[in-house]
Amino acid sequence: MAHVKLREDPGTLIRALYLVDAAVGRGSANRRDDVLLVQFFLNALWGKSPDKKTVIGGSGAAPAIDGVCGPVTIGAIETFQRWYWDQPARGGFADSRVEPLPVGQLYGPLHKLPYTIIGLNVNFGFAFSVDRHARLSKEPNFPLELKPKLFV
Repeated sequence: MAHVKLREDPGTLIRALYLVDAAVGRGSANRRDDVLLVQFFLNALWGKSPDKKTVIGGSGAAPAIDGVCGPVTIGAIETFQRWYWDQPARGGFADSRVEPLPVGQLYGPLHKLPYTIIGLNVNFGFAFSVDRHARLSKEPNFPLELKPKLFV
C-alpha cells in the first residue's frame, strides 16, 4: 500500500515523500494503491515540466487515475523516466517500473540513477510548489480512496 514518509531533514525541495510499497509498471506487482499514487503523479506532471522548456509526455494522453497499470501507464512511466534521467550516455535507460525506495538508498543499484518515485515527488514539488506537494491530499485529482490510507 502507498505510504507517506516525513523527511527527517526537510529541505527546500520537499517535506515528505509519497512512496509505493511494491513496484508499479512492467512485470510488477501493480497493487492498486501504489498504481493510483504513480498515476496521480504522472497525470499531474503530464504536459508540464519544472524548467518550462521541456514537456513530459506532451504528445500522448496522460494516464488515467484508475488504479489499473495497463499499457498507457507503463508507457507514461517510461516516458517520465527518459525525460527525468535524460542520460544519453546510458542509452536513454528506462525500465518502465517505479520501484519502492529501499531504506537509506536514493540511487538504483543497477543504473545508479535516482529512484523514479523520488523523481515523481521532487518534480511535482518543482512544478507546483513545495507547499502544494506537502498538501497533496487537497489536490482535486488526488484519488479519494488513498486519502484515508495516507492521511489519518
